[in-house]
This record gives sequence, structure tokens and C-alpha cells, in this order.
Amino acid sequence: MQLRLLTTNVERSVFLARLEQARARHGASFRENSQSRALNQRRLECSRLYGLFESDGAPPSAMLAGVAMHDLRSFPQSCPEPNLSHLPPETVAECSDHWSLSNGAGMVAWAGLAVPMRLLGITTVLAYLAASDDQCAHAGFYRLMGFQPLGPKVPHPFVETPEGDKLMVQPVVLQGDAFDRAMKALSIACTDYSDDARIFDLKNVRSLMRLASVRQREYVSVTKPVGENDAVETARS
Repeated sequence: MQLRLLTTNVERSVFLARLEQARARHGASFRENSQSRALNQRRLECSRLYGLFESDGAPPSAMLAGVAMHDLRSFPQSCPEPNLSHLPPETVAECSDHWSLSNGAGMVAWAGLAVPMRLLGITTVLAYLAASDDQCAHAGFYRLMGFQPLGPKVPHPFVETPEGDKLMVQPVVLQGDAFDRAMKALSIACTDYSDDARIFDLKNVRSLMRLASVRQREYVSVTKPVGENDAVETARS
């Protein structure tokens, strides 16, 4: 499989279209907040979008899964919590808009970020997990990876419930020993990458996920690889 940094307008457009398709297909429990659409668009413009493909040379239309990532120097964190001001902003990455149209592909896409994160000097990963109790069954991936809650639950500015209410989220962070252990294990999956660090060839990611697993938590994500049914399937984006 191959993870690619999406750089063209066509590739990025396909990413966003697939994200909406995945949300619609799998009944996401939230939607984009229209009042914050312009700011959210700016966030996406500042983000690195990654897409997963089954084979080399596959066209953008063959994208199986994707995830967005931005460091906090490129764009601030989506919510005011947690307070990460003690960390260099370029070393903190917020991951979001995690989707999948194929079972297991969302997990592979996220795992494929291990090498890009190392190359970019990332040492802390931030995500926002939907806090409603009835979604806890979807949080497998973040439990396995060792994300821990940090800070209080807060309303997410870019998404809302289908009824138009604020969506409360729990910030979670992967850092320290848990981050090092996960990245070390998952980076083995990348057998090669291009000189411009845009294309990453992956193999054996599912088995490596078991090595990276460190503990379990009960939270759900606004960065779900929507469409996963694996034991390690994650929350929503």
C-alpha cells in the first residue's frame, strides 16, 4: 500500500469529497458548523492531507482512506484546550478529518503517518474525541495507541450535532514514551519513501499495530476513520 502527501488541487478535492462520502455512508454523529466554515477551510488549507492507495500509480479517484495533520505553528489547535503552550508549536501535530471507505484502511492511513511525523520533528499528537457516552465502542484505535485525555471537555468550533447543537469533545494527546514506542513500531511499516518525502510505501501495518498498542481508554474521536469495523477501529471525524 502507499501513503501519499496530497499536493494538487485534484487530489485535495478528492480527499474532501471522500471525507463527506464516508460521513454520509456511515452516519456520522456530527456535521460541519456552517458559521465556522471559512475558518475551517483555512485550517484545511494549512494542513497536510495524506491519502492511502492500494497500489503505486493509482489515480486520486482510487483513494481508500485519508487523514489531515497540521502542526501548531502552521495553524493553531482547533480548541483552546489543552494548554500546550509549553511545547514548541512546530513539534505538536493535530490530526483530524480521518476517514475510510474500506475496512482497515483508516487504521493503515494513520499508522502510515509515523515516518512523516518523524521527518517533520513531531513529538506530540493531539486529537479531539467526541465525548458522548454512546460512542465509546468506536474508540479502539486511540485506546490502543496510548492517547490520554488532557484538559476538560470543550465544544468543538468546526462541527456540530445533526440538531445544530455544540459537539462536546475530549482532547487527547499521544506523547512521551507512548509516542516514542508507537512511532518506533509503526515506522517499520514504511519500506521506502520518495526523496521529497511525499510518497511512502507501506507493508505489514496491521501486525505492527499490535506492537504499538499500549493501553485502553474509553473516548471517541472527531478524527474517526469513518467506515472501519476492525477491533482497532476509531472514532469519528
